[in-house]
Amino acid sequence: MSNNGKSRFDVVVVGGRCAGSVLGLRLARAGARVAMVDRDELGSDTLSTHTIFPNTISRLEGLGVLAPLIERHDVPSLRYRIRVLGHEFAGGFSPIGGFDRAIAPRRVALDRVLAEAALDAGVQGRFGEKVAGLIGSGEADDPVRGVTLASGETIEADWTVGADGRSSTVAAKLGLERTRTRSSDLSMLLSYWRGLPETDMVSFDIHERHGLTLIPCEDGLQALLTSGPPDHTRGGPAARERAYLSALREFPTTLDPEAIDQAERITPVRSAPETMLRGFFRRPSGPGWALIGDAGHFKHPATAQGISDAVEHAIYVSDALMGGDASLDDYEAWRDERAAGHYEFSFQFGMQPQPEVAGPIFAGIASEPETAQDFRDAMSRLVRPDRRVFSRENLGRWLAAAPAKPKTVASTPT
Repeated sequence: MSNNGKSRFDVVVVGGRCAGSVLGLRLARAGARVAMVDRDELGSDTLSTHTIFPNTISRLEGLGVLAPLIERHDVPSLRYRIRVLGHEFAGGFSPIGGFDRAIAPRRVALDRVLAEAALDAGVQGRFGEKVAGLIGSGEADDPVRGVTLASGETIEADWTVGADGRSSTVAAKLGLERTRTRSSDLSMLLSYWRGLPETDMVSFDIHERHGLTLIPCEDGLQALLTSGPPDHTRGGPAARERAYLSALREFPTTLDPEAIDQAERITPVRSAPETMLRGFFRRPSGPGWALIGDAGHFKHPATAQGISDAVEHAIYVSDALMGGDASLDDYEAWRDERAAGHYEFSFQFGMQPQPEVAGPIFAGIASEPETAQDFRDAMSRLVRPDRRVFSRENLGRWLAAAPAKPKTVASTPT
């Protein structure tokens, strides 16, 4: 497969995390020659929303990677709790493939298991190496035919797939525009902790200004994520740490401040400013190339759909490339239909709550167990949130039941 410094493959995958590894794993198991290039070393960390819902857990089991993840790590099975402006509902998920709870391992655990499975299947891994350019422009008369590494080495392939995240090098080299862009008004700070009280809940607790997300990960570690307006992440490391630690103490219903004092923070505070959380779509395929995961479509992380999308995109594209029709002509329509309703929902949930609207809505959901179940099942893609949770009928009923705001009557001077 190598000659004069060149290597020839059926597919070169740029990015070796959950999207790229799943794609490489499935293609290699089908007999394809696959190279996987990632600028980071194997086992490195990345910002993530962690949570994996039953639909994707079932996929991981089918890929044969769930068992080694569970064997290596203590990964708790998790219910889901939402508390918005004091209105709370919690529970599990409708079963998919026998799974009715979520898991939330850190990416250092998940991505390593996936990448090692791909390597064991025969994928040639090139970790710690950066893609500098593409061979070919990606147009009909000049399809993409591989990549050039920063070292100068060329990897030739029939297909080049960008699985390299929202700031995709492949997309940048192709000059692909972001379309249907969306933004929110939140920024986020994150760190990992050891020694917090055990819980089987992923918990969201959201006030008017700040939010707290508590995520039990693996091996007794928990992620604590605070959210707030754009200024929540501004300033230097010391300012962000003060903002983070201060916000953690605003949610005693979810996290006892004394428990924070007794626990150990094991990582520095990491920042996700509002500008990093803006959503988009990109054209996902063309002559000799494709994009999967966040490279082609990024949604707000509030609904934690990134890992699910990465896995599903990888499965779709691997099926297409292994099938008789490898043109990927239908890929964009399939991807956009899968995103319908959920993309908008991610940004609605990723906004600071307006009490006069969010209060009645979440009071309504909390008072209706079936609707609360639909909310959770939207995370597993069993339900379109705009049709079952936030339907016009539901919104009209909840907002109509809200107490009327008192009128302000101007006094008349005497």
